[in-house]
Amino acid sequence: DRLRGAGDTVSGQCVGSYRAVREVGRGGMGVVYAAEHPLLGSQAVVKQLRPELSAQRDVIERFFNEARAATAIRHPGIVEIYDFGWTSEGAAFIVMEYLRGETLRARHKRGPMRWSTALALTRQIAGALGAAHAKGIVHRDLKPDNVFVLYQTSLDGWPLVKVIDYGVAAEVGAPPSDAIAGTPAYMPPEQWRGRALHP
Repeated sequence: DRLRGAGDTVSGQCVGSYRAVREVGRGGMGVVYAAEHPLLGSQAVVKQLRPELSAQRDVIERFFNEARAATAIRHPGIVEIYDFGWTSEGAAFIVMEYLRGETLRARHKRGPMRWSTALALTRQIAGALGAAHAKGIVHRDLKPDNVFVLYQTSLDGWPLVKVIDYGVAAEVGAPPSDAIAGTPAYMPPEQWRGRALHP
């Protein structure tokens, strides 16, 4: 479960319509909290940038790009975004779906999977990407760490998949940028060749 191994407790800090319950991760960019809606009791995950990074326009653009892209696509294979904005302290945040499962990389480390399972996961990933392309959005960093395999299964018994982290997504046909965003081994070939992006 992505929210197991909780860290320090957060004393009811409100982020948007949600209340942070506990810290579950921390890095150079910010903090990740497990959260819940105080009235509905529904669970969520909050990604919150450090205040100093929240003042940098390029960082904010990439951070909120994840929320905008996922909201525009609206597909069951794309992580759902509930809210985004700024806290009263000026830190940017995104509130997103609470996922129970593990990344595809973590699943792979546990050992090989059956071909039928791999095919079922691949079909779901392709469906999510197809929905993104239909909205004119290219992920640009589709790697095992950005594919989340849920503990939940489909009616056919296959594990369900969510594609996450659309922070470096770009529009189809977008001109090349001087800044290379994404993981080189997984980014679209036309991106590192300096060409416009296409699905």
